[in-house]
Amino acid sequence: MIGYLSHGAKGAVIGAAAGAGGGFLIGHLMDSRRCGLYKIAQANQLNLASASITPGKLGLQGKDANSAIGLDVQLQNKSDEFEVGSSKLTRAARAYLAQIAQLYAPQAVAAGLPASASPQERQQATQHSVLIVGHTDAQDATSGADLARLSQERAKAVADVFAQNGVPASNIYYQGAGDALPLMSNTTQQGREANDRVQIVDVPTQGDLQLYLQRRGANPANFDHVATMAGHAAENTGADTSASRDGAALPTANTSDTPAPQTQASTRGSAAKQAAVAAQSPSAVAKPPRSIAATAPVQTARNAPAQRSVHAGSYDFGGGPIHPPGEPINLGAAVDHSMFSLITSAHADTPVIVGSCLSDHPHPTTPVRNLKTAQELPPRDFARGFYGTVWGTNANGNLVAITGATIPLDAGAPIPRPTVLIYRNYQGNVHQAPSFKGQANVNVYRGTQKTVYRVFIDGPARCLDLVVADAQFKGQGNLYYDDNGSAFLATPEFAMQR
Repeated sequence: MIGYLSHGAKGAVIGAAAGAGGGFLIGHLMDSRRCGLYKIAQANQLNLASASITPGKLGLQGKDANSAIGLDVQLQNKSDEFEVGSSKLTRAARAYLAQIAQLYAPQAVAAGLPASASPQERQQATQHSVLIVGHTDAQDATSGADLARLSQERAKAVADVFAQNGVPASNIYYQGAGDALPLMSNTTQQGREANDRVQIVDVPTQGDLQLYLQRRGANPANFDHVATMAGHAAENTGADTSASRDGAALPTANTSDTPAPQTQASTRGSAAKQAAVAAQSPSAVAKPPRSIAATAPVQTARNAPAQRSVHAGSYDFGGGPIHPPGEPINLGAAVDHSMFSLITSAHADTPVIVGSCLSDHPHPTTPVRNLKTAQELPPRDFARGFYGTVWGTNANGNLVAITGATIPLDAGAPIPRPTVLIYRNYQGNVHQAPSFKGQANVNVYRGTQKTVYRVFIDGPARCLDLVVADAQFKGQGNLYYDDNGSAFLATPEFAMQR
């Protein structure tokens, strides 16, 4: 309350977190819950790991920054947890999930509090926000958007069990993260088994939950399309990239802190508004952003031949022929805010090399929703330069614009689909209609030095890797397209249109 009166809603979040960690009570409750989880895991032969959530891990500072205020629990899916290919829990799974849910029920929490606990402490201890996240591995039985949908349905099935066992539905949130947040490398069977999991997160308030979501991230080295490129980089540089993916499968009944392992933001600037408005209306003629000059310089692929033939009907973006899998991208070191800290300090600076978009597929997720109201919990903040903005370039006379480019800081949040506009042989006419217009799926990979905004165009170009250095408003675009049955790569410079 004091935090709210002094600093508004943000102050209330900080006040709640600091208050929750201020005494031994919450820490005692977390220890008691971990003990209960351990017993359930032992009795049911579950692979379970947990890590404390502290104000410090949420980005808050203060004398209680290292005091536990919640738990992040990873429960590896058993082969018999859900009926094959569905979200229907088996009878055995419902039984042990009910036991777990009862540890979070306000009535059970209140019964474990000392008689000396104040009404405020009781309220704080019994009304935690609980988030259930369903995760799949990259080689699940389904693919594409179905992965997100399946993981959401499974998360909701678990959330329903929590509600049926005394946790208020208004305090429960659920989400399907698909294969977008792997804990370990998807290139091994052990890693895929660890990534196929249900996650249970509890924190004192909804505000704390939003802080948790904002700091979620995924190590790009854990995605299945990365390993061969990382190994290739290690051969060329002598770096041991495999070390950044160290760890083992989630241990049986491990409750230690170190386990083995849309809201569309408004566009800015006249060019952005012009393109975004056109993109939102299917019947409108999309006008090209004025600020992308028709004579912008074009960089061609390093191996582009001096002479090349352009097949009739294809687009010439000024590139040259390449052999898949395309150009690898060095992101710098991995960004890790995980409660589990799977990246050891010895390998924290190991470079992460991701492969091109040619060897990747979309990793869609679903929004975080409240179980009672089904309302979405929207992202709180976005990456600099990607808040519904327009990025564009002139690639050998073809104007290419990405409108509505958005990167939520929450790596597990759904990435809004931008509209791709291509104006073939653009001559500077602002009334020219685009020769191609379509919405695209996007993946985002972030490192300490660079971010890749990966756009799956599936049109005149196959895909685009927009590589942007930290805090920059321009970056190289690796634009992959086909010409006469061969793969071509052009590398024009993109810039955010202000």
